[in-house]
Amino acid sequence: MAEVPPQAAHTPLSRHVTQSQTRLAAEEVPFFGPDLYAAYGAGSHATFVKPKHSSEECLVDYEPLKLSSFKVFFIKRGTIFQNPVLWTEQFLITLIFIGFSLPVYWYFRSEVHSSDKKGADVSVRRFIREQEGKMRAFASIMTGLAAFLLSFYTSITVTRWWAMRAGGVGAIKAATVDLQMLLYQCVTREEQVLSAVRRYGRASLLLIFLWRRQEIDNMKEHMTKHEILNESECDQLLKWKHCYHETIWAWQTGIVTRLHRQGKIKSDQMYGLLLQKCLDGRSAAQLVHTHLAVRVPMQYVHLLGLLVKMHNLILSVIMGLLFGAAFRNGHYILCIQLFGRTLILPFLFNAILLINCDLSDPFETGTADFPGEIYQEALDKDCVGILGATQNMPDWLQEGFEDSSPVVLQPKINMV
Repeated sequence: MAEVPPQAAHTPLSRHVTQSQTRLAAEEVPFFGPDLYAAYGAGSHATFVKPKHSSEECLVDYEPLKLSSFKVFFIKRGTIFQNPVLWTEQFLITLIFIGFSLPVYWYFRSEVHSSDKKGADVSVRRFIREQEGKMRAFASIMTGLAAFLLSFYTSITVTRWWAMRAGGVGAIKAATVDLQMLLYQCVTREEQVLSAVRRYGRASLLLIFLWRRQEIDNMKEHMTKHEILNESECDQLLKWKHCYHETIWAWQTGIVTRLHRQGKIKSDQMYGLLLQKCLDGRSAAQLVHTHLAVRVPMQYVHLLGLLVKMHNLILSVIMGLLFGAAFRNGHYILCIQLFGRTLILPFLFNAILLINCDLSDPFETGTADFPGEIYQEALDKDCVGILGATQNMPDWLQEGFEDSSPVVLQPKINMV
């Protein structure tokens, strides 16, 4: 049989058939599908989990479709709507708005002077009419400048937040899991060593949260409660009193060095790789520490906050003046527009400022902050899962693997 040339697959007929198949497949998808249910269903917009040793629930996941539908107006839990500072600022702006609209409404007068003499008519009505365009233009300039600087500030803050999550928390987890996997498969199966690697990695992660929550003085209580460190290890950790989440990686390096001196690490390449994992974990802890200790320059944040508050103040004053005049003239639709602009723009700008404040330090106790207890428990499960996957390899792989595996030693650990 003659071979079909490759270009035959792209003929107009074949393209028509492909498009028809795609159209038919799309028509088979029901309108009331899972996406519509996810967007408008009765389920919760987010997943909140209460850690085993905590009284506060943590946000661990959310449904983007619910936040992209009209249900977003009825969502409050875990959002910026729960911030009392936001509503206090909105209340103050509304008071300023009312304070400037009432005098205009009260003293508003129609033009009563027919003389063309300069300065004959000094009524509030004429002043508002002549200055309205200038006031609106000035408010628009302030709005544009504030929006530009806020977008730039938000971009910086979100980038730093993601760096702490991926390059900090994620890298600590990766270094700990990789270190245990390499040790288990290539060096030793001594339970005391593997447990120590797992526990010290969890300790490094949890110590960051204790530091930011001002609970480092209760470190021994937290560590023993979560069965991460025993009392003796906590006492040793407290001796040097400096940057515990980063310096504890010296213990991980000590484990690798001890195994190398005992001759259990058979090659320099493996020794170097294991040391690199320890360095990666310490670098990840340092990355988090640097981003938390060195914030965005205060002068920039101060200027941005000052600009946003000036914008909100000026906008509420201008809109209040125009509202009083419009209400006096019976322009009620315009009144609604003016009051809506006073509510919406300051609300959005204040909300963005407060969200950036929360994102700048996600290791505190807020609902939307990183769930520290859940992260360290997940790290422990991942490490155990790696061991379980190694112990349950396919038969063809397990036979050859067991022949070359290290000697299994499983001493008991006293966590008192």
